[in-house]
Amino acid sequence: MRVYFIGIGGIGMSGVAGLCRGLGFEVCGSEENPLYPPSSFLLKELGIEVFKPSEENLLKFKPDLVVVGNAISSSHIEVAKAKALRIPLLSFPEFIENFILDRKKALVIAGTHGKTTTSALLSFTLLKLEKSPTFLVGGILKDTGKNFAYGKGEFMLLEGDEYPSAFFNKNPKFLHYKPFGLILTSLEYDHADVYPDINALKEAFKKLLKLLPMEGILVFNQDDPNLVEIVEASQPLCKIITYGKGKADFKLVGSEVSLGGGGFRSKGLAKAKDGEVFEIDLSIPGDYNLLNALSTIALLETLGFHRKDILEAIKDFKGVQRRQEILFASETLLVIDDFAHHPTALALTLKELKKAFQPEKTILFFEPRTNSSKRKVFQRDYVEALNEADLIGIKVPPGLERIPFQDRIDLEQLRNDLEDLGKRAFILEKGLIPPEFFDLTQKSLVVFMSSAFMQEEIKLFFKGIGKSHAQNTG
Repeated sequence: MRVYFIGIGGIGMSGVAGLCRGLGFEVCGSEENPLYPPSSFLLKELGIEVFKPSEENLLKFKPDLVVVGNAISSSHIEVAKAKALRIPLLSFPEFIENFILDRKKALVIAGTHGKTTTSALLSFTLLKLEKSPTFLVGGILKDTGKNFAYGKGEFMLLEGDEYPSAFFNKNPKFLHYKPFGLILTSLEYDHADVYPDINALKEAFKKLLKLLPMEGILVFNQDDPNLVEIVEASQPLCKIITYGKGKADFKLVGSEVSLGGGGFRSKGLAKAKDGEVFEIDLSIPGDYNLLNALSTIALLETLGFHRKDILEAIKDFKGVQRRQEILFASETLLVIDDFAHHPTALALTLKELKKAFQPEKTILFFEPRTNSSKRKVFQRDYVEALNEADLIGIKVPPGLERIPFQDRIDLEQLRNDLEDLGKRAFILEKGLIPPEFFDLTQKSLVVFMSSAFMQEEIKLFFKGIGKSHAQNTG
């Protein structure tokens, strides 16, 4: 079969293209915008040709099927040509549903925060346990250099996203994944461009819960009141396992985080429902990551794996690119790149990084790039989250002007509110970083936070301090 991908440059689409190759299909695709890492590296390694959108691409390749990314509109030139040629169109979740899940048992990880790391950790653990899983994750596993694998085992691990599947299929992506096992990490308001309020988002998650079969497994964070609410309302008939810091089947009772030898180390004490206390050892920082690991342990134990084997596998997990990723580390300077963009994730990540490094000054470069981040729904929440830093540079995201003025986040007001709290805050001009950001006379934590890699700002910062990227990180 010949499959053509429209909008192949996204991390999800490039991963599905890799899975498509694993099925033995011929694959190529198009991308309007320049390709950036990691997708550019991934597609090059796979030998998948990427073209500029054109009717000629479809005429030459003669695909049997076209997979359409969720950022593609109905007016796209190749969509129109595919319709004219009567070539079937599918979203990538539909492709997974129709071509892979009929032969796999789906383990789905969903939630506002932590789903990429948890999906990657669960995938890595099953790899270490030699179960040859198939997986698709929204970030690149440092251990494999990819965000996907097509394995021979019975399980497929899927990061479950509540965003619409495609312009012709407005169902949330995760409703196509037929979960046998489901981990729910958290539930807060997000995707303001799609869901008018938290109740609309809750309804989407309730639909996901209703897909669980009676013999299936639900693992959810008991500390999250929104998750407790939707589980109680949905009354799933499957086996239900809870985790968290409070009253839960798997409880995190203690933790510590450290930084040394160029990397993080988190250790947590957990108590299982059988009363046994055990230690979790991770190379990624923070209580939230220990809880992600606890959800993985809970699901795998319920599937019949031995706790000792799971714990042994987990401690080798190196993490996901752009999740608390160390760009530079010395005794007096730590530079981090991170994907966080929701105010809650942003604040939690900064707190845990500060706990690990104990800086005298925290410097933050922040870009509110997602569709929700660009809206004023989080205006006040960002003030509270960014208040974790001492010096803040706010990058104006592309496309901000396309958000209706009455809905658009006010970056000047955000800067002023932070200044009123005694912080130094700047709106960053393209190609320039104010000199204040290069004053590293104190022990400093520097964090770049955006849903996209802040390549220009990172390059300028390292040039300004006279150091090279990833130096001294060992």
